[in-house]
Amino acid sequence: MPSFVEPYIGHLQARGRQPSTIRRYLYDLEAFFGWMATVIGPPTFEQWKNLRYTDLECYFTHLIKDRHYKVRTIRRIYSVLHQLATFQKRSGQLSGHSIEGFEPPVLHQEALAENEYVSNDEAKRLLKTLTSAEGLSERQQAIRPLIAERNLLIVKLFLYYGLSLQEAVLLTMNRIQFQTKTLEIVSETKNERSIQLSAEDHALAYRYYETIPAAVRPRYHSQDPFFVAFDFQRKTYRWSYELDQPKAWTEIAVQKMLRLEVKRAGLRKGISAQSLRNTFILQKLREGMASSQLLDILGFQSELSLLRYVKTIQEKATDSKKSARRLR
Repeated sequence: MPSFVEPYIGHLQARGRQPSTIRRYLYDLEAFFGWMATVIGPPTFEQWKNLRYTDLECYFTHLIKDRHYKVRTIRRIYSVLHQLATFQKRSGQLSGHSIEGFEPPVLHQEALAENEYVSNDEAKRLLKTLTSAEGLSERQQAIRPLIAERNLLIVKLFLYYGLSLQEAVLLTMNRIQFQTKTLEIVSETKNERSIQLSAEDHALAYRYYETIPAAVRPRYHSQDPFFVAFDFQRKTYRWSYELDQPKAWTEIAVQKMLRLEVKRAGLRKGISAQSLRNTFILQKLREGMASSQLLDILGFQSELSLLRYVKTIQEKATDSKKSARRLR
C-alpha cells in the first residue's frame, strides 16, 4: 500500500468505521494500486495525482472483462477510489482528480431479486409486530415498553426515509433537530443532507429519547449517539465509561434486533435494513419521483446508483402487462 494512502485509512479509523469496512477498503485499494504498479508504473503520489481518465477506464474494463466483477462491486470500488481523492482534496493534497469526472462502465444492470425488498403486506406485518406484544415472554413483555419505540423508529428510518444501516447508527445528538423535526445525515460515501420527519415520527423520536433514563440519556447538541444500546440484564440503557457517553447501538445489534422481529412477525428470513431501504427507493420510483430528487434524498452522487431500481420497476411493469394480456 502506498504511504500516501495511510492518512486516509487513519481518517476512516478516527471516524469510527467498522474494522470490516476498513478491511474492505484496504482490499480494494491494494488491488487497484497493485494493478497500477503492473500496468502504469510504481504507484507514487505523482502517478496517482496525474492518473488519466483513460487509465481509469482501462482499470474498470479490466475488472469487468477479465475479473468478471458485477456492477455492484464495480460501483463499490469506484466509491473507495473517489473517497480517497475527495479526502486528499479536502486536506489540500489535491486540487482535483480524474476520478471526479469518471463513471465506471455499465455493461449490464441486474434488477433486484424479490427477496431484496419487501411487499406492502410484509412491511405492514413487521410494523404491526413492532408495536405489539405478540409472541413475547412475560420477561420480554416487561422490558418491551423501554425499547419498543427505539426499535420502531429505526425501522421507519429505513422503510420511510431511505436511511442506510450505517447512517442510522451514526446519528448523533448534534444532528437531531427536535425543534425543526429534521435529521442531518452524514455519511462517508454520500453527500450530506437533511431529512424532514413527519409529525408522527418526530413525536415517536422524542418519546424514544424521553424513555432513556436521564442519567444515561444522550446530551443535546453533543456527539453522543442518538440510538443507544440496551442492557437486558439490568433493564436499562447502557453507558460507555471509556467514552463517557451513552453506549452506541451497533450495526450488528440492530441487525440482530431486526432478525428477531422478522421471525416474531412470521416473515421470511433475509429481510434486512437494506431490504427496507430498497423498498423505500422502489416505492418512490413507483410514485413517479424524479431521479434527481431521489438522489438528493438518498445522498447518491450518480444516477447509476438508481439503475437497478429503475430496471426492477420496468421489469415489473412488463410482467404486469404480459399477465394482463394472458387474462384477456
